[in-house]
Amino acid sequence: MKEKVVLFTLDDISIESFREIFRDIVRIKEKAGLKAIERNPPDLLERAKLYAVRYRNGSLGWTSNIWHRSEGGTVVIEREEDLKPVHKVLMLRVLEHILAQGPLIQVDAKIAAGTRAEMKCRLFCDPQFPDIAYRWQQLNFPYEPAEGEEPDVEIFHIPHYLDNPPLNGGELLKVLRFPHHNYTIITCSSYQGETKKGFLSHWIFHVYKKGGTGEHASLKEFTVVRADGKEKRVRMCVWGLTGSGKSTHGLYIFNEQNAPLFKEQFGVDVLSLVKDQVIKNDDIVAIFEDCVICPERGSWTKTEDVDERQVAIYRAALSPRALHENTEFDEEGNPCFEGKLFQYHGKPNRNARSNLMLEDTGYFDGSIVSSGPLNMAVFISPGYLTDYAWVRIADAAFAAKVLADGRTVGHPAQGKEGVGAEKYASRYCLPFTMGVGNAAHVIRFYEFLKKWEASGNPVEVYLINTTGRVGAEYEWVTAEINGEKMEVPRPKFKEENGRVKPVGGTGPSIEETELFLLQAARGAVEYKPHPIWGEKVLVPVSVEGLPAERLKELDPFTYRTMEEMRSLLRVQIKISKMHLDKQCPGLPPEIYNAMDF
Repeated sequence: MKEKVVLFTLDDISIESFREIFRDIVRIKEKAGLKAIERNPPDLLERAKLYAVRYRNGSLGWTSNIWHRSEGGTVVIEREEDLKPVHKVLMLRVLEHILAQGPLIQVDAKIAAGTRAEMKCRLFCDPQFPDIAYRWQQLNFPYEPAEGEEPDVEIFHIPHYLDNPPLNGGELLKVLRFPHHNYTIITCSSYQGETKKGFLSHWIFHVYKKGGTGEHASLKEFTVVRADGKEKRVRMCVWGLTGSGKSTHGLYIFNEQNAPLFKEQFGVDVLSLVKDQVIKNDDIVAIFEDCVICPERGSWTKTEDVDERQVAIYRAALSPRALHENTEFDEEGNPCFEGKLFQYHGKPNRNARSNLMLEDTGYFDGSIVSSGPLNMAVFISPGYLTDYAWVRIADAAFAAKVLADGRTVGHPAQGKEGVGAEKYASRYCLPFTMGVGNAAHVIRFYEFLKKWEASGNPVEVYLINTTGRVGAEYEWVTAEINGEKMEVPRPKFKEENGRVKPVGGTGPSIEETELFLLQAARGAVEYKPHPIWGEKVLVPVSVEGLPAERLKELDPFTYRTMEEMRSLLRVQIKISKMHLDKQCPGLPPEIYNAMDF
């Protein structure tokens, strides 16, 4: 009788050994005459179609078991000594499952193909989820590795529940990232965003090592006729967390369909002011001193509430080539983005998403590299208490502080908890930054800002409030932040039709924000110094097309006294530093203290 062979035990598991054991499993299966891996199978789409929603317009859709990313269940492990027993347990379970499971699907693709930021990627996916492999591969660039060629990064995506162990906070451990060992393990969730963001997390680190900074931002280009009659090519990145409006404004296009809205509402002929609009990317970009590079040929875009006014997204989302996730259907059986049919945990679904081919927007020129260096940066920080609708940031250190903060509000696409509440996600990039800390990226971006300014080509930086409210009602409460109890202002909320909304105040419409950004790019906005921050932050006092009464409604000082605003800002700055100490340690004083007054 042959002696039983134990392939691996918990004691055998390490960061280095995981892939070695995986390859041992592959060899053992193949030696036994079993297929261990299906390498870039040509019938991937046909497999995925077996359980797809087939919309009447010809497009396909799937549903994930978790409808948002698993931020709380994600850990980054940089060193062997940081590998804890709970991590090893999950790694063991993944290997045991792979050993028992049928052949894994392997797909290869390139990110940022043909650029200095190119990264070769390989996904190993559980065979029961061919749609994840197919959809991710479609987002990226084709790559057929040579015999024996190794990728830069690997991801193992096993969406099953594998007796996942709980972390200290009680949430199940789902995702393990190893930045210095170039692989990630994803379990429990069949949300395609886990694979996409997994590779892009590695790419952000890859970009940093190439001399750039990887940012959670979109990129588009357009030419404006400035107020002085001269033309200017604008290369604009828009930063923001999921649900904040990054895709809405990053992919916004003016055309014959929505131009009448601007004429009717504001008396502005936008098509006489802008031309040659090009969409490059809507999610993660690599910013270098001389250009911006995008990683993908498609986009994974949140599509709820999208309508005909958002021309580019709407057109691509209704293309037969769009690949949908958690997306409802209308009475005719076509994709629907109204958010009135599907629900998640008893509330209206607010994370319908679609893989869009950028060329289906009608505004992609085929290039994923900008025509020159960044010259317009827009940070989206929704807020309720101290924010104007829009401001221009005139100080580089202050701009770097805004980026470092990543202040925003919670959205259902980020998780079930904390919807509507203020949160800080440094660089709008948590939990995607690894390998080096957020401060390293912030400092590099700050250095770029100073270099661009010194060269006579400064970047115009704006801070906009999209899904927040100006002048919302609030109350003072006792809260615990990073273990410290303090009195903080908390906006008042109400629930309407399953959606959490702030009480009181007003917010800019999509069209108002787009008009401001267009006029700002044209130099057709007049400003005054911020009442508290002075010349560091410039407040609009005149925007061509917007009445003065509306600008007053979008000014927080309309609703707050000077003393009240100073009190609110002091607490905001204190809270931001508490989060920076944890999320972004190592900032130089001129950035860390840039908002002090």
